[in-house]
Amino acid sequence: MLRRLVAPTVAGLVLLAGWEVGVRIWGVPAFVLPPPSRVVVTAVDVAPLLGGDVLTTLTEASLGLLVGSVVGLLLAVLIAVFPWVSDTVYPLVTLTQTVPTVVLAPLLILWAGFGLLPKVVLVALTAFFPVLVASVTAMAAVEAEHAEMIAGLGGTRRHQLWLVQLPASVPGALGGLRVAATYAIGAAVVAEYLAGQSGLGVFIQRSRKGYEVDQILVAVALVSLLTGLLFLLVDGFARIVTPWQRPTDLTTRPGRTSPS
Repeated sequence: MLRRLVAPTVAGLVLLAGWEVGVRIWGVPAFVLPPPSRVVVTAVDVAPLLGGDVLTTLTEASLGLLVGSVVGLLLAVLIAVFPWVSDTVYPLVTLTQTVPTVVLAPLLILWAGFGLLPKVVLVALTAFFPVLVASVTAMAAVEAEHAEMIAGLGGTRRHQLWLVQLPASVPGALGGLRVAATYAIGAAVVAEYLAGQSGLGVFIQRSRKGYEVDQILVAVALVSLLTGLLFLLVDGFARIVTPWQRPTDLTTRPGRTSPS
């Protein structure tokens, strides 16, 4: 556990030190790439101004993640229950993922205005597909013997859904939710950047116009921190909901067996 914390921390510090030294040795202008020390100073200076922007981005990302996850899970249930939905709707939904959600942002703004709704919809469109695919895959992977046992005891198709398929889909859906959580903050920032009135995307847009690269880097660091925080919250929720799932040991390497 200690090694998993120390190794990336040391690597990050080495990277920051190399950045600081390299920028100063080669005389890179601050409006191109400021040193980390200047970014830290800027972060302290602008911190009192970022509270509202951070809250806006978190609200959009959280609502969009919630809506997208619910829609993805409900659609997965429909696909599992009705074969014609799997044959008709699922391929169309998959095809829509070839269109980047950022391309849809101008349309959403025209249809829903510049308020909260288009940002939430954009985040939801980004988040629902990982949940959908993971849930559908988990339901399809249910062993036939379990469903046949329910049928043999007199259970109906509804009983098979509630007693076998839905419980089996929970770990997969939560895995998809973890993936979606890593996209939610970024999707909200992109939506704000294109047409927002507040949020980290708007802060980045204003900083870009003023060539304040240090402020942009502060916003990028905040996006990374918020994404990590949201992922940890979702991961903690998943561990509570599925306590029987053993956490994956990220320290295990291929070809290395864990001690018994």
